[in-house]
Amino acid sequence: MGCRIRYFLILFMGLVWFAQPLNPERANAQPQYCDLALVLALDASSSVDDREYALQMKGMASALLDAQVQEAIQSIGGLYLTAFEWNGLRKQKIIFDWIYVSGQQEALTLAAILARHERNATNFPTALGAALGFAHRMFPRLPTPCARKVIDVAGDGHSNDGITPQEIYKLYDFSGIQVNGLVIKDHFTSPETFYRDPETYYRENVIRGAGAFLELAHTFDDFEKAMKKKLLKEIVPGPVGALK
Repeated sequence: MGCRIRYFLILFMGLVWFAQPLNPERANAQPQYCDLALVLALDASSSVDDREYALQMKGMASALLDAQVQEAIQSIGGLYLTAFEWNGLRKQKIIFDWIYVSGQQEALTLAAILARHERNATNFPTALGAALGFAHRMFPRLPTPCARKVIDVAGDGHSNDGITPQEIYKLYDFSGIQVNGLVIKDHFTSPETFYRDPETYYRENVIRGAGAFLELAHTFDDFEKAMKKKLLKEIVPGPVGALK
């Protein structure tokens, strides 16, 4: 892991060290109303090296701590959030389970979890369909029903292991669930090969539901900026989120 990435991980741990601990009663309190339940699914397949994986972790943490994202979260009264990494057919690992995020204190806690999270595996293929199925199965675990359900899946390639996204969409009821994509085009080099273009693949096979959209990061270094834009659109959809 490079010095820059290590620096950010230490920084996040330091922020949490000096933050006040979560009030247990507040952390376990159930909101009277939940507007949004958001599942974050991060690519940990073999095409993602350790540096790129660390950039995803750092990018997600930075986006959650961003002032505009915090403002958006507070504007809807908070949201339920969970995250997992995915790669092979049966290789999904929860990074953090459902937690109600209403402000900076919870975001700092999640940043610390992301900073110390250990990658599940490094040598497995891209099982996007299985990842979508895993994300779908997270919603019945929600402590409180939410008005909106969104899956935010990030990746840099097409599905090449096990069940496909199209097959998952036939097997599972995704009605009322919006599936958005964050595509990292870092490894795409052959525009002549249709399905090697992850942007085209995600548009045709992954994003789903009313208002679903795709956010692009041209390299893993752009992941943080793309994740922030994506979160803003998901938390406050429509013109308000688009203005940020």
